[in-house]
Amino acid sequence: MKKQTSVLLLTTLSLACARAFAADSAPVAEDYVPAGSVQAAKEKESDADESKVLVPKYPVDIQTDNAEIKAMLEEHLPLITQQQQEVLDREQVGFLAEDAPEHVQTMLKTRGYFNGRVNVSPAGEGYVVQVSPGPQTTIDNVGVAIVGDVLQDNDLSLYYKNAMGNWSLPVGDAFSQNEWSSSKTSVLSAVTRKKYPLAQMTHSQATIDPNTNKADLNVVVDSKQPVFFGEFEITGTRRYPESVVRGLARFEPGAPYDLDQLLDYQQALEQDGHYSGASVQADFDNMQNDRVPVKVAVSEVKRQKLEVGIRYDSEYGPGGRVGYDHYNLFNRGYIGSVVVDADKYETTVAAGISQPRNSNGHYWTTNVSYTRSTTQNLEKNALTSGIWRVRDRNNIESRLGLEYITESRRVPYTNYDLGRSHATMLTASWKRQNIETDLRPENGYYLDGKIGATLGTLLSSTTVARGTARAGYYYTPENKKIGTFIVRGQTGYVYAKESDDVPSTLQFRTGGATSVRGYELDSIGLAGPNGSVLPERALAVASFEYQYPVTKSFSAAVFHDMGDAALNFKQMEMKHGTGVGVRWFSPVAPFSFDVAYGHNDKKLRWHISLGTRF
Repeated sequence: MKKQTSVLLLTTLSLACARAFAADSAPVAEDYVPAGSVQAAKEKESDADESKVLVPKYPVDIQTDNAEIKAMLEEHLPLITQQQQEVLDREQVGFLAEDAPEHVQTMLKTRGYFNGRVNVSPAGEGYVVQVSPGPQTTIDNVGVAIVGDVLQDNDLSLYYKNAMGNWSLPVGDAFSQNEWSSSKTSVLSAVTRKKYPLAQMTHSQATIDPNTNKADLNVVVDSKQPVFFGEFEITGTRRYPESVVRGLARFEPGAPYDLDQLLDYQQALEQDGHYSGASVQADFDNMQNDRVPVKVAVSEVKRQKLEVGIRYDSEYGPGGRVGYDHYNLFNRGYIGSVVVDADKYETTVAAGISQPRNSNGHYWTTNVSYTRSTTQNLEKNALTSGIWRVRDRNNIESRLGLEYITESRRVPYTNYDLGRSHATMLTASWKRQNIETDLRPENGYYLDGKIGATLGTLLSSTTVARGTARAGYYYTPENKKIGTFIVRGQTGYVYAKESDDVPSTLQFRTGGATSVRGYELDSIGLAGPNGSVLPERALAVASFEYQYPVTKSFSAAVFHDMGDAALNFKQMEMKHGTGVGVRWFSPVAPFSFDVAYGHNDKKLRWHISLGTRF
C-alpha cells in the first residue's frame, strides 16, 4: 500500500498562494462582407482590472428579451465598462452614449445578429439601452479548400478530415464570431501540424446576406512546400551524454515535420530524471531548402542528489526518509538510487538502477529491497527484487518483468509462526493516468492493472497467480461552484494451492486513509491470534466522495467508503465507513483531514494524508 503522508521538511517551507485576475476582451466583428458590398470591421480589445471595479456613476439599464445578449452587453459595453474602470464626468459618458449604438451593433454581429435595432436614451442620471437583436444568421454554405504541394500528397484526404474534424460551424448552425475564428484556425492547424508547417491562409471570408439572414463561409489554405526535420542542435549538456537527449526523440533527421512529435519529445525530456526543464523547437529561421533544424535546450539536474525528510502520519506515526540518487552511473546516464525509510510500523532499505528512456519510452530498471513491517501485530521480514522492461509514454506506463519475493512472518508474543515462503513471478502491468492536474484533480481518470504468475513451483514455495486492478474518476461540471464528484475502486485476487506458502506481501488487507476510512490501517482482513490481522486472498474496495469548494484553496468533503478482504468474493462482508473532511490544495500537494465513522465497530477515527490517491 502506498503511503500518503504529510511531510515536514527539515528546512522550513514558506508557502504562498496568489490569485490571478484575468480580464475578458469584448467580442468584435471580423471580416463580415454583406452581399453586394465590401466591409471590414476593426477588431477592438478591452481589458478590465477586476480588482478595481467601480460602481457606474451614471447607471445603464440594458433592456432586451435575449438573456445571452443582455449578459454580453453588461459585461462588455464600453458605456458600462469604462465607468467601472475610472470615474468619468457627464461629458465623457455622453460621448460613450453617442457611440453605444455602434458598439452594440458590432457586438450583436459577433453573435450572428445583423439586423438588430438599438436605441439609447437618457433615463434619470443614467441611460436605457433598448436592444432588439432580430433573427440570428445561420450557416447556408461552407467551402474549405487546401491547395499547394499537398495536392500531390497521398494523405490529402486525411488533411481534409482533420481540417473538418474541429470545424464548429456546420450548415444550419447559428453564426458566431468565436466559432468562425476557431474554425479557420482548425483548418490552418490541420495543415501546419504535419509536414507543411509553412502553410498560410490565403483567403477567408464570411459573406452575410442580411435579407435572408444566411452566411456563406469560405476558407483557402496554401500548404506551401513539405518540410522535413534536419539535424539536432543540442545545448545545455554538461554532465550527461548527448545520447540521453537524442535517445528520447521518436524521429530521426529526414523524417517529415510533425508538431506532435516535437511536443512529445519535449514532454519526454521534461519527465526524464536527468533534466529539470527542456525546450524543443523547429528553427525555421535557419531552415535550408526543405530541412528545418531541431533546437533542443535542456537544464540538467545535478549529478548527485541527497534528500532528507521527516513526516507525521495519522496512521504510520512519525517517520523519516533518506534518499540518494546518482544520475550518471557508468558515464552512460544510468540512474542509481538508494533509499532508507522508517516509521512506526515499517522500515525499508532499497537500491535500484534504471536506464535512460529511449525514443519509444522504453528502458530497463531493476531494484532490490528489504522491508520489516509490524502493522496490525503481524511481523513480516521481506526481501524483494526484480527486473522490468518499462514503456512510459503519453501518460501510459506498461511493465513486463520478473520478480522474486522471499518472506518470513509471525505474530509476536505468540507461538503462531507462519514460517518462510517465496515466489518467483512473471508479471505484467499497465497504468494510464489522465488527470488535468495532480495538485487539484478536477476532471479525469486513472486506470491501473497488474497480473503475475509463478512457473509452477519453480523457485517458488507454491503455485501462485495474482491479479489486481484500480480505477478512479473525477468529474467537475463546467460551473465549478457545484463541486467535484469522485469515484474510486480497487479489487484483487490471489490463486494458490497452499495459502500458507504464499508471501503475505502478495495478499490483501485494507482499511485506513487510502482505502476504507473509519478503520485503522490494514485492520480489515482475517482475524488472527493476539489481536493480529492476517492478509486474505480476495480484495474489493469502493469509495464515493463529493468535494464542495469553499474558497479557491479549500474544499469541504463528504464521503462513503466500503471494502473487505476475505478468502473469496462470496465470503465478503463489506465494512462501511462514512465521514466528512477538509481538503487544502496547497502548492506542494493536496492535504486531507478526515473524520470517519466505522459502521462495523461503531467508532470515530481521524485520518491525515498528503497527496492524491491515484
